[in-house]
Amino acid sequence: MDEVFKALGDSTRVRILETLARNGETCVCRFVEKLAINQPAVSHHLAKLKQAGLVSSRKEGQWIHYSLNIEALKDGPLAFLAKIVELAAGSENTADRNDCRDCEERGS
Repeated sequence: MDEVFKALGDSTRVRILETLARNGETCVCRFVEKLAINQPAVSHHLAKLKQAGLVSSRKEGQWIHYSLNIEALKDGPLAFLAKIVELAAGSENTADRNDCRDCEERGS
């Protein structure tokens, strides 16, 4: 999960994911045009996304085409965040969530 959130922590990589979501499978050359950054930089960002399992690739001639790994998104960050929301919603019903008597007794 760390690799996923590290990958999502970069605005260029988020833009790449948005592009893939809108356009489907996309060639590296299209990212170079759309993002206005050089090919090595695009490849670096795509490698990070692939390493995190968020995208998959296929080679066609000299070009590599990338697509979203939707299952990894569902099972990874979306499932994690849904669990966090579920836990947080459950903790709202905890009566002593703001009870600091234990801290007071320990002098904290």
